[in-house]
Order: sequence, then structure tokens, then C-alpha cells
Amino acid sequence: MNREVKQKLLKWAKNDLENNLIKWWTKHTIDNKNGGFYGTVHGNNIPDETAERFVVLNARLLWTFSSLHNLNKDGKYEQLAKRAYDYFTKYFYDQKYGGFYTYVDYKGKPTDDKKFMYGNAYAVYGLSEYARVFNCDDAKKLAQETAALMDKKMWDVEYKGYFEVASRDWHYMPHIFMLQTDEKTQKTMNTHLHILEAYTNLMRIDDSKALLSRVRELLYIFLNKIIDRDNWHLNLFQTRDWTPTTRDLTIGHDIEASWLLYETSEILGEPEALQDTRNVCVNMARAVYDDGIAQSGAIYTEYDPHKREFSKDFSWWEQGESVVGFLNAYQLTGEQKFLDAAVAALDYIDKHFIDKKMGGWYAYVSHDGKPYANRPKCSPYICPYHNSRMSIELIKRLS
Repeated sequence: MNREVKQKLLKWAKNDLENNLIKWWTKHTIDNKNGGFYGTVHGNNIPDETAERFVVLNARLLWTFSSLHNLNKDGKYEQLAKRAYDYFTKYFYDQKYGGFYTYVDYKGKPTDDKKFMYGNAYAVYGLSEYARVFNCDDAKKLAQETAALMDKKMWDVEYKGYFEVASRDWHYMPHIFMLQTDEKTQKTMNTHLHILEAYTNLMRIDDSKALLSRVRELLYIFLNKIIDRDNWHLNLFQTRDWTPTTRDLTIGHDIEASWLLYETSEILGEPEALQDTRNVCVNMARAVYDDGIAQSGAIYTEYDPHKREFSKDFSWWEQGESVVGFLNAYQLTGEQKFLDAAVAALDYIDKHFIDKKMGGWYAYVSHDGKPYANRPKCSPYICPYHNSRMSIELIKRLS
């Protein structure tokens, strides 16, 4: 990589973190009346003060501010991380049964007390990062206890992997899913990707054999059951025995998984797993490069193989993941096309996703590059996790 490109990427990442993204979240999402952070902030930067608050948004905020402090040891990030940690553990944590509620109202009262494995995975992710960065034993213990509950209550002993949703007292609730309600579907790629991501982060502070064994098992579930080695894309939804229930593609998850799985194999530190994962991840990046990039340089969201159509709009998170995923593929192979794709995706972000008038990021952009300025900038799934992590990864990898 030449010096000019490297400096361009580093300068952009540092500038967006310091002068745009986190500045916007600090200014517009903190709820000084009820504590924590608003559950929704509209495109005009006005919060919905009574919106419900979602486990995923709050766990991702905990991870984001903790990780930012780890990057540059700035006191303001420590304060934000502590605010997120205190609110999350006070209102989302189930003191009676363990684990974390799915939704609370703006006063902190649970409105959906089911245990959503995707949400509890992010709880482990955020708590383990807070524990790692601030050497917090309570956060570490809570992350370990949550992971242990998920393993005890939601692990499928016969076919392996995790079921999706449990009742408050941890009884499996079939046919309730994150993205679809097909009765045949009992497992999803997305939940497993983020459980693996969370457990990988927990491995940074927990080297127990039990955790390493589970991470290894999850990694090989991806390599052998979730990834389709005929086309190097992910299968989104599966029956209990891992039979795919749809052939739709989610391009953003493909490129995200291509670097997260490799990160897992690196931290796991086992040569055989590292080599196999490296080959798979490069092939996944190749498939996205060949199949999933629009002429504009943006990455598509989804592909319907029956209609042979890509989704028409672009969203913020796939763009951020494509920058990291293609940079990772470039670092693994040295192939210039991957670096060019990463730079093109960042250029598209800068041109179309940054709100240069009111600050922050737009969440969605039309196929012709026009932002949907009226849509929320903060909502249950819209948060500074994908985009801050993109910049953090650029800084870590290129500095």
C-alpha cells in the first residue's frame, strides 16, 4: 500500500470519529432526564423521548465507547462507557433469571422480557470489552455468566448451534426469529455470527478451555454448515439440522463475516483453523467483490436469486463492513483490487452517507445516492457500532 492511500484512510477515520460520528452521538442521544441514551433520534436530530430502548443498541453503545477509550485513552470515552455500562446493567439485566431483556421503556421498565440470543450475544460483546478496557471484574463475571446461561439453556446438543429466543426464565420459544417467522427455521446465520463475535472478544480476557472449545466449535459450524462452499456466500436461515430454508443472499453479512471469522481464528491461535479460515475468508471476499458491488462502489444489501434482483437501497452498515472486509482481504492476499474496493466504498460513504450539514451518518441511501434524510439516525438497530468499528479497524491496521 502506498503512503498516500494509507494516509488518506487514516486521516478520514480519525476525522470522522473525532469530529463527526461520536460528536453527533454525544450531542443528540444522551438522555439527561431518564438516564442512558434515547431509543430513537430522528433525521432532524430531534429525539423521541418516550421511545422504547433495545438491548442491541445499548450493548453496542457499551462496546463502542469502551473500544474508543481503548484506542486513545480519552477521558470523555470513559465517561460515556461508564454511563452505558451503568444503565445497561441496571435496567436491562434480569436480576432474577439472569441474561438481558429485549426492550425496556424510556423509564427503564421491561416491556419485552424475552431472552433474545442475538441481543444477549451483544451483551457479552459489550460487557467483555468494558471488562477488558477498564479491568472491571464485575463486567467480566456478568459476561461469563451470560455466556454460560446461553450455553446451558439454548445450545442444541443434538445438532449443535443455538436456538434463537427464550422466555424470561430461559425456556425455548420456537418460531420466533429476528428476521422471519417460517416455522421450519430454527437457527439463523446472523445470531451465530454475533455469538461467535462476542465469544471471540470474551476470549481476550478468558482463556478457559471450555470457552476455547465452544469458539472452535462455532467456527467450524460456520466453515462447514453456514457457508455455502459452492458460491462462498452465507446461508441466512436454517432448520434445526442446518438445512437452508432460503437461498437469498445478504451481501453485507458475507463481507462482515469474511473478516470476523478470520479474527476469531487468529485469537484462537490454532494453525489448522487459521489456514482453513484464511482460505474461506478470502474466497468470501472474492465472491462479494465479484457479485456484490454496485457500479458506484457501494456494496449491495441483499440479493434475491429467484427475482435475480439486488435490493435497491444501500444502508450504512454494509458500507462500513465492506471497507474493513476488503482491507482485510488485501492484507491477506496483497491483491490491489481489494484495496481499490475498500477505498471506493469509503469514498461512497464520504459522499453519500455523511450528513455534512447536521452531522452524523444517514442510515439509508437510495440506489441513486440520495439520502433518506427523514429516517432515524438512532433507532433499535441504528447505532455507532459498525461505522465506529470501521474507523477503529482502519486506525489499528494502518497505524
